[in-house]
Amino acid sequence: MIDRRDSTRQQAEGHRGKHKVAVFAKVRLVSNATPIPPKPPSLITRLSRQRDIGRERLALRYARRTVTVPIYLASFLINIAAAPMFLLVALIGDLARRRGTILVRCLMATWAYLAVETFGLILFLPLWLMGLGSERRRLALHHWFARVWARWVFWSIVRLFEMRVLVEGDQEAAKGPVIVFCRHVSPVDNLLPLVFLEGKHGLWLRWVMNSWLVRDPCIDIVGHRLRSTFLTVGSREGSRQIAKVSALGVDLEPREGVLVFPEGALFTPMRLARAVARMRRSGNEEEAQLAEGLRHVLPPQLGGALALLERAPEADVVFCAHTGLEGGSYRSLMAGGILRREVRIAFWRIARAEVPADIAGRTTWLLSQWRRVDGWIEENALSQD
Repeated sequence: MIDRRDSTRQQAEGHRGKHKVAVFAKVRLVSNATPIPPKPPSLITRLSRQRDIGRERLALRYARRTVTVPIYLASFLINIAAAPMFLLVALIGDLARRRGTILVRCLMATWAYLAVETFGLILFLPLWLMGLGSERRRLALHHWFARVWARWVFWSIVRLFEMRVLVEGDQEAAKGPVIVFCRHVSPVDNLLPLVFLEGKHGLWLRWVMNSWLVRDPCIDIVGHRLRSTFLTVGSREGSRQIAKVSALGVDLEPREGVLVFPEGALFTPMRLARAVARMRRSGNEEEAQLAEGLRHVLPPQLGGALALLERAPEADVVFCAHTGLEGGSYRSLMAGGILRREVRIAFWRIARAEVPADIAGRTTWLLSQWRRVDGWIEENALSQD
């Protein structure tokens, strides 16, 4: 006979076993129903966590303008009043140096520049009043001024220094939304996209500019009234500056573009050598080898460029390569570095579908396009010489 206690114990163990199976089944179901862990945050998310993208305090901005605006107006008036004396001194200097009329040309270029600055400073109040009440009208008025200012400065330099300008590809690069990456070797090349894309075809550009340029009151005022940003070269707030660049890619319209100089500074052989040494110290051997292969451009600053590409997923990419302005620095200008030079400019457009979607592929693609810019300069600079 089976003891009743044994029978009761077996029944209890059977119930516990069934309960364990049921619990285990529930655990399996819960485990199977657990959602897949979320993907790691994208580059733009990591870079934009800080919502403050560095807006300048208005008090500082207006304090700066109380200094720069009177200086420019006074410079214009002094140059007009003392024009005969300045012209005589420049002529004597040219005769003594026996280098043609370089100093006279530089003096006249300075007059042309100060004239358009004065015109702009007089015009800014009416432009602001005419734009009240309509964001679209305000933008249109100030983009019009940016085109006039850039055309005046650029073509004054071209004519005074008897330069020849050849442009290709600007027509296909003129329609937005686009991100424009431009070579940077001279203060004059800041004007090229403004003249040949905005001025010629009406493309509205948002600029990424060196904060040093706020010393120019017209650039300061227009740059802050339009959707542009100023960066401080060498700043330790890298992520904050990248966020400022990427913010320009938000809500780009079909007639708009973003203008970036990805080198971050004017090209010089010394800066290129320093960039290679810095990459080697950081252990970026692959990037250092790439930089060593460049001859006419600095390696691009990838953070802002990649963040901008991610923030503006519908924008095509335009590259601007040029040669002939290598002697356009302030010091070289006084020595006739661009006198009678031929300036060649090329734009080419890459459809967004051809830009890789992943960060690694996009980085490789951007570097290869920058090598293409360097190769184009090598080919055209040699043929010009």
